[in-house]
Amino acid sequence: MRISTEGKGLVSGIAPDSPAGQWIRQNKLACAHADLEFTDPHLGRGGFGASSAQYLLTNIAVQVLKNPDQKENLKIESIWRAYRQMETISSEGLRLSGADLVGQYTGGLCVFQAEPFEAHAFNWPFAEEDVVLVSTGHKLSTHEHLRGLKRVNTEELEWIYKRAMEAIIAHNVQAFYDNVNDYYAELLELGLVAENTQVLATSLLAKPFVHAAKGCGAMGSDVIAIFISKKSRPQLEKTLAALNLRAVTDTSQIDRGFHE
Repeated sequence: MRISTEGKGLVSGIAPDSPAGQWIRQNKLACAHADLEFTDPHLGRGGFGASSAQYLLTNIAVQVLKNPDQKENLKIESIWRAYRQMETISSEGLRLSGADLVGQYTGGLCVFQAEPFEAHAFNWPFAEEDVVLVSTGHKLSTHEHLRGLKRVNTEELEWIYKRAMEAIIAHNVQAFYDNVNDYYAELLELGLVAENTQVLATSLLAKPFVHAAKGCGAMGSDVIAIFISKKSRPQLEKTLAALNLRAVTDTSQIDRGFHE
């Protein structure tokens, strides 16, 4: 994001109804003489956190414009709580989780809990394994999707997540893969996986070198995370080419997050 403090309040690359757009409207005075320009390195492909990145950067920018010397409101819990108050809300009172926002701030792999708030980063523990992210070409806006989302029972998902974290701590890669697949199966059961993702995931999981796969983003529509051994990368590339897909990133490019 490019910010000019000698501007005219111009905003580029940020949708007015997105969380960042709402935040800018709520802070008109602070932004009156600043131009904000967001450039998406993924060129609009969904599932890579553009909306959350916009909000994170605009929130920090506004805080600095208001008071360059204060740092308390730059803490992730303060930013996250402000994000949760954005207008995007479902008919049943559901709000954006903000988990991806927190992950972008902390960097690395992020353990996140909403209440009581907890967030900390750790490194990918499986040196011989990889997670490859692939754009599906099917973008589904999270804040648009949320408006029609109904409440679901997430107890099973929470239990699987806890088991997956235990597998990571124990450095048990097979147990971790099993839990990723269980999580995906539960999302299917709840009707929370887009049809295009189901088709791609079925094709990928049929390959013996693919240990696990699941969609990411709203309804898992935008991106598929593919879990493989690093030595299997050439085989995966051939499979992706046959499906007219390409890898965008992997564990070698995990970001370090925001540092004051």
